[in-house]
Amino acid sequence: MTTDAPANRPRLVRAARTSQVLGAASTAPAPQPAPPRLVPAPHRTAGTAGPRRPADEDTAEVTRVLQLVDVLRARWARAGADIATRLRPGVDDAALDAVEHQLGLLVPRGARAWWRSVDGVDPVRTRYRTSAPTVGPGGWVPLGLEDAVRRATGQGPGPVAPPGLLPVFARDEEMLAVRLGPSCTQVEQVVLDDDGEAYQHSWRVPLEVLLSTWADALLAAVLWLPDSHDWVVDPFARQALPNAHLLD
Repeated sequence: MTTDAPANRPRLVRAARTSQVLGAASTAPAPQPAPPRLVPAPHRTAGTAGPRRPADEDTAEVTRVLQLVDVLRARWARAGADIATRLRPGVDDAALDAVEHQLGLLVPRGARAWWRSVDGVDPVRTRYRTSAPTVGPGGWVPLGLEDAVRRATGQGPGPVAPPGLLPVFARDEEMLAVRLGPSCTQVEQVVLDDDGEAYQHSWRVPLEVLLSTWADALLAAVLWLPDSHDWVVDPFARQALPNAHLLD
C-alpha cells in the first residue's frame, strides 16, 4: 500500500482575461494581461514530513485521546490488571519528531498523544511464564515507539508493517497500525496472510473510537482473573456492545 502525500508541484496562477464589447470604439490601447505569476509550493527536502492539519482539529483529537488514555488507566487499575503497573512512561516530542524525520512522514497527532502517554509495556514475570501484558479487549500489546519503528522499517522483531503504516499494538502475526500522514489518526487491523507474503486489512476506525470501545468493554464484557494473570471475555456481553467487531 502507498501513502497519499500532498502534491509538490508549483501552482500556476493566471491573470484574469479582459473582454471587449463588439462595435465599441476604443480610444486607447487595450490593457495587456499581466504575465503569469508562478507561485511555488512550500519547499520540502528529504526527511521533511510535510504540513499538518489545522491546529483546532488536532487539538480536539489530542484532547479526546488523552482523556481516553486516562479512562483506560483507571479501569485497568480498578480491575487490578497487570498492565496497570507495567505501562512505560511516554516519550517526548523530540523523539516523535526524530521518527517523522527518519520515516519522512508525519505521525498523526492522536498517535503522538498516545506515545507521549504510553511508550509500550514492561513484561510480567510469574512462576509459569514471562509475557507482555495486554490491554484486555482483543489481547493487544501496546508497542513502544522504538519497537514500532523497527517493525515499520523491517528491522524486527515481528512481522514488517506495510508501507505507510506504523504499528501501535501487536498480537502474534497481527497488528493495529496508524496510517502516517497529516490526516486524523486512523487505526487499521492488519493480518499477515497464511503465505506470509501479504497482508489483509480487516477494518479501519479512528483511534479514539478504538480506545473508547476498549474502555466500554472493560466495564461490561472483559474481566481480569488475578490468579491466572489473564483476561476472560463474556461473549454475550461483548456482542451487545457497539463496535463489537473491534473486540475480536
